Amino acid sequence: MANNISCDAHDYFEIVCMRRSLIKVTSKDNKIYHGIATDIKLVEKQEYLQISDDIKTEQLLLSEVKTLEALGNTIAQHNFSITW
Repeated sequence: MANNISCDAHDYFEIVCMRRSLIKVTSKDNKIYHGIATDIKLVEKQEYLQISDDIKTEQLLLSEVKTLEALGNTIAQHNFSITW
Protein backbone atom coordinates (compact mmCIF):
# COMPACT_ATOMS: atom_id res chain seq x y z
CA MET A 1 0.00 0.00 0.00
CA ALA A 2 1.33 3.43 -0.94
CA ASN A 3 1.99 5.99 1.76
CA ASN A 4 0.68 9.39 0.75
CA ILE A 5 2.15 12.78 1.58
CA SER A 6 0.35 16.10 1.72
CA CYS A 7 -0.02 18.28 -1.37
CA ASP A 8 2.00 20.98 0.40
CA ALA A 9 4.88 18.56 1.00
CA HIS A 10 4.74 17.39 -2.61
CA ASP A 11 4.98 21.01 -3.78
CA TYR A 12 8.28 21.44 -1.90
CA PHE A 13 9.73 18.37 -3.63
CA GLU A 14 8.57 19.61 -7.03
CA ILE A 15 10.10 23.05 -6.41
CA VAL A 16 13.55 21.72 -5.49
CA CYS A 17 13.53 19.45 -8.54
CA MET A 18 12.41 22.23 -10.87
CA ARG A 19 15.18 24.52 -9.55
CA ARG A 20 17.77 21.70 -9.43
CA SER A 21 18.43 22.83 -5.86
CA LEU A 22 21.29 21.68 -3.68
CA ILE A 23 19.58 19.77 -0.90
CA LYS A 24 20.12 17.86 2.29
CA VAL A 25 17.46 15.30 3.13
CA THR A 26 17.06 13.39 6.38
CA SER A 27 14.99 10.22 6.27
CA LYS A 28 12.79 8.93 9.07
CA ASP A 29 15.56 6.45 9.95
CA ASN A 30 18.00 9.42 10.19
CA LYS A 31 20.01 8.63 7.06
CA ILE A 32 21.27 11.81 5.41
CA TYR A 33 21.40 12.42 1.66
CA HIS A 34 23.22 15.34 -0.04
CA GLY A 35 23.10 16.38 -3.66
CA ILE A 36 21.02 18.01 -6.34
CA ALA A 37 17.30 17.30 -6.52
CA THR A 38 16.81 16.08 -10.08
CA ASP A 39 13.41 14.42 -10.38
CA ILE A 40 10.47 12.64 -8.79
CA LYS A 41 10.06 9.12 -10.13
CA LEU A 42 6.97 6.93 -9.89
CA VAL A 43 7.89 3.30 -9.18
CA GLU A 44 5.14 0.77 -8.50
CA LYS A 45 2.68 3.52 -7.48
CA GLN A 46 5.16 5.11 -5.05
CA GLU A 47 7.01 8.38 -5.57
CA TYR A 48 10.74 8.69 -5.07
CA LEU A 49 12.93 11.79 -4.88
CA GLN A 50 15.97 11.42 -7.09
CA ILE A 51 19.13 12.98 -5.61
CA SER A 52 22.36 13.19 -7.63
CA ASP A 53 25.92 14.11 -6.78
CA ASP A 54 29.16 13.84 -8.76
CA ILE A 55 29.39 10.10 -8.12
CA LYS A 56 25.93 8.55 -7.87
CA THR A 57 22.18 9.01 -8.03
CA GLU A 58 20.03 7.82 -5.14
CA GLN A 59 16.28 7.54 -4.72
CA LEU A 60 14.37 8.10 -1.51
CA LEU A 61 10.69 7.35 -0.99
CA LEU A 62 8.94 10.71 -0.47
CA SER A 63 6.90 9.38 2.45
CA GLU A 64 10.17 8.47 4.24
CA VAL A 65 11.50 12.04 4.24
CA LYS A 66 11.60 13.67 7.67
CA THR A 67 13.45 16.89 6.78
CA LEU A 68 14.07 18.64 3.47
CA GLU A 69 16.65 21.43 3.40
CA ALA A 70 17.61 23.49 0.38
CA LEU A 71 21.03 24.85 1.29
CA GLY A 72 23.83 26.71 -0.44
CA ASN A 73 21.81 27.80 -3.45
CA THR A 74 22.88 31.03 -5.16
CA ILE A 75 19.51 32.74 -4.73
CA ALA A 76 18.96 33.18 -0.99
CA GLN A 77 15.17 32.83 -1.28
CA HIS A 78 15.68 29.33 -2.71
CA ASN A 79 17.14 28.13 0.62
CA PHE A 80 14.77 26.76 3.24
CA SER A 81 14.27 23.96 5.73
CA ILE A 82 11.06 22.06 6.45
CA THR A 83 10.35 19.16 8.76
CA TRP A 84 7.33 16.86 8.69
